[in-house]
Amino acid sequence: MKDSAAKTLMITGAGRRFGKALAEHYLALGWRIIAHYNSSNELEAELDPVQRAQCLFVQADLSCENSVQGMIQQVKESGWSLDGIVHNASGFEPDQKNASDWQRSQRMMAIHVLAPQAITMGLINHINASGCIISISDIYADMPNQRFAGYCASKAGLQNLSLSLAQRLAPKIRVNVIQPGPVKFLPEHDQSYRDKVLSQSLLKRELGYEPLIQACDYLLAADAVTGSVMRVDGGRFCANRYEQHFIE
Repeated sequence: MKDSAAKTLMITGAGRRFGKALAEHYLALGWRIIAHYNSSNELEAELDPVQRAQCLFVQADLSCENSVQGMIQQVKESGWSLDGIVHNASGFEPDQKNASDWQRSQRMMAIHVLAPQAITMGLINHINASGCIISISDIYADMPNQRFAGYCASKAGLQNLSLSLAQRLAPKIRVNVIQPGPVKFLPEHDQSYRDKVLSQSLLKRELGYEPLIQACDYLLAADAVTGSVMRVDGGRFCANRYEQHFIE
């Protein structure tokens, strides 16, 4: 990538998992990071003093409007202009089979749709020309899953919002979407679950965070790419998900 010494990236959900790995990657490249977290901030404790000085840590509950607006104001008051935003923060909860859980679905819509929209529009005048916004969606934004209907619907909303923002913010700011697949399993996922998920992908392996970081590197630098949806899923979306037999 080009010299990035003066560049600044805001990452939501930067306190752990992929958001943390992404923040560490760009800190190593010399970027300044605005690192949002909600309740868990594993990033700060692992940084050396030089890296910590490159970070602005902002806490916010993205399901709460007042908390989001307070974070936006804190970013504005920092005086840091942004070269990119990665809307990475996520909530992941299964539906109840025979019930409509209004509050749970409302919370996921707030985290995945309302908060990214508020953050983007609230900081629009603080994003540099040729800046880039990346939304981390999910392959299930395009693939219904009855067990996680609320989650999938909210991720589909994030994806549609992002493509609409690509239209609205062009040509100054680019907006793109990344759809992850089986990137990193959670500790509670047992081996049978992992085997089943990986059997449904073409590469048949846990991808890790590096492919997503590579995708962010590309999208942040690719100044002719906007309004795109990039699948980083090991071919899971394309894989055959049904039993098929050729007729002899």
